[in-house]
Amino acid sequence: MASDDDSTKDQELAEALQTVKDQIVAKANEIKAEKKWVREVTKIIEAYVKKVRRVNANVRRLQQDVKQLFRKKKQIENMIVQRKLEKKLKIAVEDMKTINLAIKNVKIKETAFNKSKTSIQSTISTMKQALSKLRGEPRGSSSSSSSGSGSGSGSGSSSSESSSR
Repeated sequence: MASDDDSTKDQELAEALQTVKDQIVAKANEIKAEKKWVREVTKIIEAYVKKVRRVNANVRRLQQDVKQLFRKKKQIENMIVQRKLEKKLKIAVEDMKTINLAIKNVKIKETAFNKSKTSIQSTISTMKQALSKLRGEPRGSSSSSSSGSGSGSGSGSSSSESSSR
C-alpha cells in the first residue's frame, strides 16, 4: 500500500509542479503584457508631450501675431485721426483765409470811407467859404469859426447834412 500512497503523492506533486509552472508562465505573460502596456503608454505620453510643446509654440506665435495686429490697428486708427485732423486743419485754414479777406475788405472800406469823409469835409469847407463869401463875411471870421468849431463842425455838418438830405 505504500507504493499506492507514493504514486498518489508523486502524482499530486507532479500536478502541483505543473500548476506552479502554469502560474509562472501566466505571471510571466502578465508581466510581459504589463511592460508592453507601459511602453505603449510611454509612447502615447511622449507623443502628447511633443504635441503640447508644438501647441505652446503655436500659442506663442499666435500671441506675436496678435501683438502685430494690435500695432497695425493702432497705426490705422492713428492714420484715421490724422486724416480727420488734416481735414479740420484745412477747414480752419480756409476759415482763416476768409477772415483775413474779410478784415482786408473792412480795411479797404475803412480807407474808402476815410477818403470819402475827407472829401466831404473838404467840400463842406469849400461850401462854407463860398457861403461866407456870398454873405459878405470877411475871410478870417469864417475860417476862425470853422477852425474854432473843429470837431463841432463835423457834428454841425452832420446835422446840416441830415437837414439837406
